Amino acid sequence: MASSLLAGPPVLILYASESGTAADLAREVTHTLLRRRFNVKCIEANQLDPFTSLPIYKTIIFLASTTGQGEIPMNGKDFWRKFLVKRIPRDWLKDVEFTTFGCGDSTYLKYNAAARKVHSRFLQLGATQLVARGEGDEQHSEGIDGLFFPWLELLVRTLSEKYPLTDGLEPLPADHLLDPEHFLSLTGHRQIAYPVRDVMRDLHVQRPASRTFHVFRNERITAVSHWQDVRHITISIPGSSARWAPGDTVTLLPKNFPEDVEEFLDCQGFTDIADHPLGFVRSSHPAIESPLPGRLIQPLTLRTLLIHHLDINAIPRRAFFSMIANFTDNPTHKERILEFTNPEYLNELYDYTTRPRRSILEVLQEFSSVKIPINRLTDVIPAMRPRAFSVASSNTGHSPGPAAEGINLEILVAIVKYRTIIKKTRQGVCTRWLASLKEGDPISVVFQHGTLVPHSSTELYNKPAVMIAPGTGVAPMRALLWERIFNKGHYLKNTLIFGCRGKDTDFFFREEWAQLVRKDFLRLNTAFSRDQPAKRYVQHVILEQAGHLWERIFKQGAVVYVCGSSGNMPIAVREALVKVFQEKGEWEKEVAVAYLVHMEKEGRFRQETW
Repeated sequence: MASSLLAGPPVLILYASESGTAADLAREVTHTLLRRRFNVKCIEANQLDPFTSLPIYKTIIFLASTTGQGEIPMNGKDFWRKFLVKRIPRDWLKDVEFTTFGCGDSTYLKYNAAARKVHSRFLQLGATQLVARGEGDEQHSEGIDGLFFPWLELLVRTLSEKYPLTDGLEPLPADHLLDPEHFLSLTGHRQIAYPVRDVMRDLHVQRPASRTFHVFRNERITAVSHWQDVRHITISIPGSSARWAPGDTVTLLPKNFPEDVEEFLDCQGFTDIADHPLGFVRSSHPAIESPLPGRLIQPLTLRTLLIHHLDINAIPRRAFFSMIANFTDNPTHKERILEFTNPEYLNELYDYTTRPRRSILEVLQEFSSVKIPINRLTDVIPAMRPRAFSVASSNTGHSPGPAAEGINLEILVAIVKYRTIIKKTRQGVCTRWLASLKEGDPISVVFQHGTLVPHSSTELYNKPAVMIAPGTGVAPMRALLWERIFNKGHYLKNTLIFGCRGKDTDFFFREEWAQLVRKDFLRLNTAFSRDQPAKRYVQHVILEQAGHLWERIFKQGAVVYVCGSSGNMPIAVREALVKVFQEKGEWEKEVAVAYLVHMEKEGRFRQETW
């Protein structure tokens, strides 16, 4: 696009994303502004040196999720560290206008803390707020999008008024097909011979710091009669070739199943060329970097690309519909697809995609006239993103896993499988793949430092621990317990409040807890929600154990860990703790709430929910 046709000064869009949501929203902002004819550059925050680059841009938009204990995601930490340097002058960004958007979950005490910190820092350095900070909330009835799109609409309107187009130019329509910046092409017309027998099992994407180990055991640990299949997966780590700490995670890159890939190839008319060699061309100066890794799977064909790199089972975003509207010659299909791109029909988009968990593959099968050109596949289909799982074993080798040479890496995985209004059963892409793994299968992992547990050298680590962990939230607590016991024995006091549906259905690690209780390493309290007429949850146990918890938390200075699913549980736990403080401390509610906030600031209330 010629510079004479561009509106306003260059716009820089930065993102720091943990699970990919902030990155997706950054792409949405980028494409929207490109259609408004702005000169846009969108990159991951860590890829930019703030000292040399920030003042060059007059308009900066920063999108960030919040991870851990109110922290910036890993791909924004380097940027944030430099951005905090004290010697930066207070008027350094006086000529910059900016705004931020946060992706958060209001069940966390530090809701959208990352975006708030970044926003405050821009103001401290003299930047002018372009529009108010936007804060997306997973608990909103329409998810993050419910607050994102109104914020985006305000941002676009503000920029358009400030930098109007000249010479009678108009913005490009929402379904305008932007020029590709990265594209695929066939490089041969003959099927290739794959070097392995199973291109799903035996090929792995090479990620930075990834290491390949082997599955030692994949065991279901819920009763066969129980509705939820939860797996205790043990990965054999030879010798001492890997180190981790309690609270750390491993990220796994899932794979699409061959049968799903076959359906995609069939509905797009690619079956005959599925195994022909492909080339991937990257632009040297793109408006937005490709989300695909620097090293693609080899050999690269449509089949291996779809198995390992493109998430055909993702829930489509609004931008997806803007793209595919260009690839149909069916007027009825096109009209319906374009309705989903209209902000006025955000509720309809949510009801069609997010609420029933309808996948990209299913949308393409329903709108069968849509045929995506090969060179547009990586623009239209989102990249497969790694999923993180808390490590459930101690690196000391003293957690009582199955005997194997070396140290076992263990994870606890709830297999996602459920029904919606759509007939076909919904299955999680990653957990479905994990459930299929057998003994001896290779698995590629990346270790990632967590923030849930303080470092073992700190005073916080050595304080008594109160662990509140329903369901699979007990995984990092198991790693922490065994590490504390191995290092300090009876010196450290441990309380575990565990919740599940039933004593005989999903009471994870039941025998281990009994062993630790007998040896006086652990005080255990349980909440089995379905084993009696009235439902009983961890928050009820907190109230029942008010005296013990007051002694542990207030008098002994215990650190409280809350792990498990987000939603009502974290809120109910906080409310229960406040009631304990009110009752035992004889405090007013405001004082009790303030004490819990103070605990969090001290690092003595730590939450990790998903």
